[in-house]
Amino acid sequence: METRKDRSSVFDLFIISIFIGLILGRTMYIISNWADFSRNITWYWSPYERYGDLVIWFRLFPWKFFNIFDGGLNILVMFVGYLFTASYWSTFVKRWQWNHMFPTIFFSGEVMLSMSLLLIGLSSGNTTWIYEGLILTVFPLISILLIGYVNKVQKPKLEKNIYVIANILLILLSSLTIGYIYLTGNINNLEKITVIALLAWVFFGLIFFVKDSKRVNVVIERVSSVRGIDINQPIKIPRP
Repeated sequence: METRKDRSSVFDLFIISIFIGLILGRTMYIISNWADFSRNITWYWSPYERYGDLVIWFRLFPWKFFNIFDGGLNILVMFVGYLFTASYWSTFVKRWQWNHMFPTIFFSGEVMLSMSLLLIGLSSGNTTWIYEGLILTVFPLISILLIGYVNKVQKPKLEKNIYVIANILLILLSSLTIGYIYLTGNINNLEKITVIALLAWVFFGLIFFVKDSKRVNVVIERVSSVRGIDINQPIKIPRP
């Protein structure tokens, strides 16, 4: 709303980025667990099997690759894939200014990551994932409260400075927390590369965020601020 973005266009960005993130997360999970997927490979043309009244979905190949509901999803890769896709779509397809969308892209992706950790933790009874999901939820909530606060500031320059500095600190703390959670856990080399890609994205994203935020905003004066015309004042007609 603050940057006059069309809601349908932003919604399209979210949907496309989430979809590609899901594909990347599923693909990474399959590659990392190929030994399990390659056992007893049976191919069938239909996505379901029927044995009397019993119907089984997505058990055989190639349909098993698309069964994301079996818990086989690398949520870290899904999160980073979402960030990269949304960044590309925002910058090169929509051609939106980077400082308008950078915090929105990051915190919306973090909501997806934190909710995934919470849901998986609750379904599996893993308290560690539940705590990690709750911790990561704090940063987007602070971001929402921040927007509500800066909107009440009457000085535009102060409002902008608070918004930029607060987002820089929140994104730095949040990305370092995500990196710490994964790098201190049991992850493979591909996931380590994904964490490095995330930190690199944050580093360069912050640089462009600060650079774009320093641009001078063009302010269009309201009609009421335009000086009125006095009908009693003589009009000077220029000579031909």
